Amino acid sequence: MTAMFPESAAPKKTALPGVALGFAIAGMCLACLWPVGVVLAILAMVKTSKPEYAGRRGLAVASLIAAGVGPFVIGIWAAIAIPNFIRFQARSKQTECRVNLKAIFTAAKARMVEGEPMGSFEALGFQPEPRNRYAYVLVMPDSVIPVGAPFPALDPDVLQAALDRAGVEPGVQGECPDCTLTAACVGNVDNDDTLDVWSISTADRTDASNQPVAAGAPLHHVNDVQE
Repeated sequence: MTAMFPESAAPKKTALPGVALGFAIAGMCLACLWPVGVVLAILAMVKTSKPEYAGRRGLAVASLIAAGVGPFVIGIWAAIAIPNFIRFQARSKQTECRVNLKAIFTAAKARMVEGEPMGSFEALGFQPEPRNRYAYVLVMPDSVIPVGAPFPALDPDVLQAALDRAGVEPGVQGECPDCTLTAACVGNVDNDDTLDVWSISTADRTDASNQPVAAGAPLHHVNDVQE
């Protein structure tokens, strides 16, 4: 008489461990998917603990490991991305100053040709757009456009100190139309103690490295993004 032994059941397959691994890996790039990957990895571990799903246990373990590594990878991405974003945002704020200095230069050149006075921003017809982040200086302290609301104000003494440190002397030198106008802007683009300082002139000049700077080209004396 032949003994009858029950055949072992064939292992079953489940897609859950693979899906969990996919979400765990995706969560390393997209932080919003990481919690989903963690939950799915735990569910995959529970499901593959059953004998019929044991063949997928290794994939479930891999998904759980990937989910555990996720926060460290996300932290590395954040450490790289956040400073770069802050620098990009600060550089975009500097565009205000460059554009307005070019507008001052254009107005000054037009009045030099016509022999009109240009000892003040009113004479130049210059006024920045509302909510200007930079203070604009033509003559200290008589012709200064302060920082607009809601940004922190810069006192005249602070402006003068920043200009002195940068070696900038705004104003009008000489007799027009053969005069030279130099205007400056000073602002805080990243909320630290360093002030961003630019200037523009109707005459050719050189920078701190003795490199030529053409008339009408904004010169960056102090870069608040880097200092």
